[in-house]
Amino acid sequence: MKRALRLGLACAALVAVCAVPAAAQAPTPVFRTLVVVLAPYLTWQDVSPESTPGLWRMIEQGAVAGAAVRAGSLDPTPDEVRGAAVLSAGSPVPAPADDGSGGSALGLLGGAIRAVGGYTAAIGSPTRTLDEVTPPGRRPARIVAADTEGIVDYDETGARVLKAAPGTEAGLVTDLDVVEVAYREALDVIRQDAGAPGLIVLDPGDASRARDAGSTGSAWESARQAGVTTTDAVTRIALRSLPDDAVLVIISTSQLAVDGPPGFGPAIVYGLGPGVLHSPATRRDGVIALPDISATVVSLLGLEVPDTMTGSVLEVAGTVPDAALRLETMVERDASARALEAVREPVWFGLIAAAVALLAAGLGAALFAPGAAAGVLGRALAFALVALCALPAGSLLARLAGQPTDADGAYRALLVATAVVALAALVKALRSGPASALAWLAGGTALAIAADQILGGPAASGGVFSYSLLFGARFYGLGNEAAALLVGGLLTGVARRVDLFGRTRASGYLWLGVPAVVVAVLPALGANIGVAAWGGAAILGAYLRAAGTRLTLRRLAVAVAGAVALVALAAALDTMGGAPSHLGRVLSGGGLWDLIARKLALSWGILNATPIVVLLPVAVGAIAYLLARPKGFVGSVLSTSAGLSAALTGSVAAAFVAVLTEDSGVAVSALVMLFPAAALVVAALERRRGHNEFE
Repeated sequence: MKRALRLGLACAALVAVCAVPAAAQAPTPVFRTLVVVLAPYLTWQDVSPESTPGLWRMIEQGAVAGAAVRAGSLDPTPDEVRGAAVLSAGSPVPAPADDGSGGSALGLLGGAIRAVGGYTAAIGSPTRTLDEVTPPGRRPARIVAADTEGIVDYDETGARVLKAAPGTEAGLVTDLDVVEVAYREALDVIRQDAGAPGLIVLDPGDASRARDAGSTGSAWESARQAGVTTTDAVTRIALRSLPDDAVLVIISTSQLAVDGPPGFGPAIVYGLGPGVLHSPATRRDGVIALPDISATVVSLLGLEVPDTMTGSVLEVAGTVPDAALRLETMVERDASARALEAVREPVWFGLIAAAVALLAAGLGAALFAPGAAAGVLGRALAFALVALCALPAGSLLARLAGQPTDADGAYRALLVATAVVALAALVKALRSGPASALAWLAGGTALAIAADQILGGPAASGGVFSYSLLFGARFYGLGNEAAALLVGGLLTGVARRVDLFGRTRASGYLWLGVPAVVVAVLPALGANIGVAAWGGAAILGAYLRAAGTRLTLRRLAVAVAGAVALVALAAALDTMGGAPSHLGRVLSGGGLWDLIARKLALSWGILNATPIVVLLPVAVGAIAYLLARPKGFVGSVLSTSAGLSAALTGSVAAAFVAVLTEDSGVAVSALVMLFPAAALVVAALERRRGHNEFE
């Protein structure tokens, strides 16, 4: 009872620290008119004082950020229509169907304005030919400006704003003179009512046509550059007639890269002063979510942001006063995010494949290698497993070392940092044995991940085993993969103490595991609500196995109640902070079922991404069977290692629950098993080597 009380007090202290309210946000200024220029496929590298004078002026006098245009899309290159739909809904939604029909969430932005008697206008056409009639629901400017009924007050998104351009890729370009006339007419319509807010959305159109003209090689780049020129010209038109009480927003709604993953979409807000945009949703200066634009537009017009909008109102942080330096910073962040994205999946699947190969080879050596060969080969394989398990800690160290500018630089930094960690672990292995070194490495990795979250997550931001900045579904806290390594590392570290000092150390799973789950779940830290389920299952399963205690309905009920209480507490803290995490935005936005569908789809995609991952269910099932019915040589290792058996029990429980609760549950299952499975094979190899020496 006293232990439970002390554990509760420790967790309560951690919660109290995280519950301290954030500093109050400065009041958002109010404007009468918002003008939005859609700039699909524009990149930061395109902007310069010479080639894009309009955009350069925006940067000189405005605030900038990189927008994650994927906004949770499973397609790495969603088009400009989907980006417009996200702006319209203020949340991640699919693109409208080919007939223009969309979900019920479309039209929230325009609807919020028209509901108070305001006006909206849409100008610009994506039409590919003069004879083509694009459905109204597939025209980006109209999608953004329309209300839930598809109504706008001023619509100039037909062929009238286009003109023939023989010799160009698309054969059609935007007529800038007509766009300027339409823009001024829209301003007159909006400003005829002195007290009403107004939104004008300008779509240059040429960039959209560029994607169809050629999506690879020189054809794409030539057409895209022509689209950039048109975007800059439309920006200058917007600036020339911009009222004094208006704000101009440039937002790239989609990206398409010929080489490597696409990067951030440039976002520039003119009218709030120079600086860098800060999003409470991302908790990073210069990195925003696409739905943040929608929430900010509504707020700047003095309106209440709809509950179902998942974005946050942007703030201006005056941290980089010089325009050239702001642009350079954006280019560097974009390059770094693309570099980290390029290495993410190869490293994931490479680690899983290498682990499967080494684990299989290690088991083979422990079971079948003859005589002295088992000792030499087994020791080599044990050391190899220790070195491989240094990769997660190496990835943290690499992120702290600096920002890579390309994929090669990211690989080099990861290799060097992993080599440093592996060398330290191998020295420990030579002195104390591979099993001891692996336990220290696993526990140290878990401690480093937890400490990084408590310190604000500098190593987690965009890390290989953390969340993706470009994917846009998670921007801070603890990604699923890092959470799996935290739980698996903790289980393995505690297992060593149980095996060395007996079952009396089983409470270590609770003393260390419960605070780790709290760190992972709290919105001010890890903000990963799913860990309450599968992390809790891991801790409970490991503790019961190590303590030699059965799982009863009462214990299960207490564990479930604790997880539910933690989730409820996290939700309550979310409402206090003013900037909801993923949990708070889902609960307020009502998109729970969409979130579940996306989780299942992503898990299935990962499972099919590489053949080696398909072996995961087989491996987890085999380990679960061994735990239930320990047989043979490996069974004898488990029977005499209470801590190792407990760690594997916890990781298997986590693996099964994570598949059902996480969007990357398959990856979680693989990574939560990494340290415990490696510890099992190393223990088997050391046991076999000891038998050989005894004989």
